[in-house]
Amino acid sequence: MKVLDKTLIQLDVEVTSAEEAIRYMSDILVREGYVKEGYAECVIKREKEYPTGLIGDGCGIAIPHTNPEYVLKPAICILIPKDPVLFTLMGTRDKEVMAEIIMPLVIKDNKMQIDILKKVMDLLKDNRTLYRIRDCRDKDQILEMLSFLEE
Repeated sequence: MKVLDKTLIQLDVEVTSAEEAIRYMSDILVREGYVKEGYAECVIKREKEYPTGLIGDGCGIAIPHTNPEYVLKPAICILIPKDPVLFTLMGTRDKEVMAEIIMPLVIKDNKMQIDILKKVMDLLKDNRTLYRIRDCRDKDQILEMLSFLEE
């Protein structure tokens, strides 16, 4: 299923917090018809209860998401902040991750979400690809590097 869209890849974004990054992507997702109004607030609330910061092989990443009730159609966003953004490490309340790649997951189907999360976990083990995504300024190349998420 198609979940990647060039309009959902945002590079060198000037955001200074996890909440600001979530709101930035949520505005685009609402405008492009992927989610309903109210999505941002639900993601922010969920992020406080169930943090999504992860440490890849040398590269911090975050995968904010929320309940499927706000999802109109599935997508995976890519936000590369100008400077790393502080997220809380998944499974903790007090450990921090400086996220260099933020990948909001907009998934309606639970099975699809589990499949994509497994693929994202594989990506976390591949520091070469993580750094290539982080440093790339060509949206088509980023789509190509992440095409495995749609398989």
